[in-house]
Amino acid sequence: MSLNNLSYAVIGVLLGLLVLALGQLVDCQNLAGATMALQCPNGNPVSKLWLIASIVIAGSGIAAWLFRNRNF
Repeated sequence: MSLNNLSYAVIGVLLGLLVLALGQLVDCQNLAGATMALQCPNGNPVSKLWLIASIVIAGSGIAAWLFRNRNF
């Protein structure tokens, strides 16, 4: 496995984490006290759509990296 085009995977994972943080920001109205358990400080849960979107974005970045480094 080559490290060529590794930026696709790195950017994908970073964008996925950004979407996850934006989800907490939108649903909780702040990031203070937000946890990776996807729960606001007041106990309300963060929507699962943010988690799914984050995983899809990170997965697509990793998939692009793997696709560009495929060997036949």
